[in-house]
Amino acid sequence: MNRTVAAIPAVRKTEAEAQVAAPAPKRLASAGTAGRRPRKRIREDKLVSDGDLISHGDLISKLPDDILGTIISLLPTKDGARTQAIARRWRPLWRLAPLNLHASYHLCSKQFKSLSVVSRILSDHPGPARRFVFSLVRLHKAKKRHAEESAQIENWFHSRALRNLKELDISFDLLDYVHEKLYPLPSSVFCLAPTLLVATIGFCKFPKEITHSLSFPLLKQLNLRRVSICQDVFHGVLSACHLLESLELQEIRDTNCLRISSATLRSVSLCACFAAKGELFIEDAPLLERLLLPCPREGRETIRIIKAPKLDILGLLSPRISQTEIANVVFQRNNTIATVKVLALEFPVPDLNAVIDVLRCFPCLEKLHVIWEKYLNIGMKNARQYDPLDPVKGLDTHLKKLVLKNYEGSEQDVGFAKFFILNAKVLKELKFGVSHRINKQWVADQYRLLEMENRASRGAQLEFIQNDYGSSLDAHDLSTADPF
Repeated sequence: MNRTVAAIPAVRKTEAEAQVAAPAPKRLASAGTAGRRPRKRIREDKLVSDGDLISHGDLISKLPDDILGTIISLLPTKDGARTQAIARRWRPLWRLAPLNLHASYHLCSKQFKSLSVVSRILSDHPGPARRFVFSLVRLHKAKKRHAEESAQIENWFHSRALRNLKELDISFDLLDYVHEKLYPLPSSVFCLAPTLLVATIGFCKFPKEITHSLSFPLLKQLNLRRVSICQDVFHGVLSACHLLESLELQEIRDTNCLRISSATLRSVSLCACFAAKGELFIEDAPLLERLLLPCPREGRETIRIIKAPKLDILGLLSPRISQTEIANVVFQRNNTIATVKVLALEFPVPDLNAVIDVLRCFPCLEKLHVIWEKYLNIGMKNARQYDPLDPVKGLDTHLKKLVLKNYEGSEQDVGFAKFFILNAKVLKELKFGVSHRINKQWVADQYRLLEMENRASRGAQLEFIQNDYGSSLDAHDLSTADPF
């Protein structure tokens, strides 16, 4: 979450310093006399008693040390360190504040030099640390220099400054771009396990074995992105997380099968879960509420949910997913899953029959999102034609909200939307995400074409909005009732 921190006031100069720094007075060409106004004297009642020249308007410096320390810890790393130069009052505060170390381009523009900068900060700051972020750590390829830098990185996680670290976000540059060789995850990273609340690890290779004593007693959010990890180590890491609530997996390498069992997990996000073809089993997740699939890869993933009795948010389901199965029930005709209340589907075209086939599996569905992505270019499986004598369960009693994204108002789009308008008897809201400009005449035409005067639910309302392409699914935000 972005925070706004009050600007730190500039230090005023003394009168003597101002006179020394002032340029030589200019003389008028005509009279030869000084042509400047006399400088105003600084009033003594505007000076603080500790010798630093800070005006009464500088209210921020009067705050207690612990509050100032919190403010400093929220600043970018370089700006936080610079607060030591403001005044004598501020000099010890950076070392007393929790360290927020973000090794970005703004910390050091030279990639290799940033390693030594990070090492120096960690040696200067006594800790504790709130957050440590270093994206795409890059090492020299020369063997001697590479070994020295590897040892340097290994020592980071033993440093006093990173004791009690709360948030870790680290990833490594590829050792070999041709063969996509990953850097081995430093074993000392696990020294941070006892205090971590959030961990993001990317572009690295986990060790083949981990100690049985490994424990993440406080970890609530875990992100694994483009990492190589075997089934046993993955199981060991999850088993060591006693409070884990959300898990994000992206392009897991060197394995074709992962199994998830967790008594505390509430949210799982799979973004192109496997780098190659693979199966994911959610074997036992009694508290799992949402399974998010933001970017499945075509034909590469099979998802089997064996036990997740509280699952109520699911998607994006797509033809790109080879197979999805819940409680040994594959999404086929006459099989139903009653727990899901919010569902998101992704299709290349507005195929009403295909969507209806899926809806038959979710009789208690309350919110439906349908996204039409023409770039998918995937052939649809044959779906049976809708039979009015065989209605879809839930349309009469449960479906309250329908969202259609990439709606253009074509004949096919209108036919799809009109089906729900004429058949969903408790529908309250139908929202259209439109790519082109929206004007009053176009909206009036849509109301007419959609036959709103014949709607099944008299309380149904239409809303046309511009598509929001900036939003993304957040696996860790459990406060939103509908993440789509």
